[in-house]
Amino acid sequence: MNIAIKSFENADPDSAVKAHVTMTIDNAFVVKNLAVVQGKNGLFVNMPHHKSNEVGEDGKAVYKDDAFPLSKDLRDKIRDAAIESYENGGKEVSFEHESAKGAKERNPFTAEKEGARQDKPSVLKELSTDKHTDMDKPIKITRGSVKDVVGATR
Repeated sequence: MNIAIKSFENADPDSAVKAHVTMTIDNAFVVKNLAVVQGKNGLFVNMPHHKSNEVGEDGKAVYKDDAFPLSKDLRDKIRDAAIESYENGGKEVSFEHESAKGAKERNPFTAEKEGARQDKPSVLKELSTDKHTDMDKPIKITRGSVKDVVGATR
């Protein structure tokens, strides 16, 4: 696949975000909102992300990536191309990347999950265990209207 990276310099020179980056894959798919950021140890690339409802152990909000490469090799190529584009005044940088055909590919939907809930059972799995035998009534999930579930209207 052909990947083209183009950076757009940030208007605020005092910001840690030095440039916003757009990535185009095979002239068919565009990913926006990558960012070249000046960190303590040099430049790095942030993937598009959002602020989640979770709070980390340090009391700060947890951010989750919205788009990301599945291999370290591709992540490194994207990082190098984004920084090269930024350092060359926004010049587009392209590279070819061969997908991992024949190799065991990582499926983000079935792979072990990363993040705050790692090694913690899901709520449904937790409720289905026998340790909640002291509950008055079993949980009953039915399909119906909100009125049926909540009761009479106000």
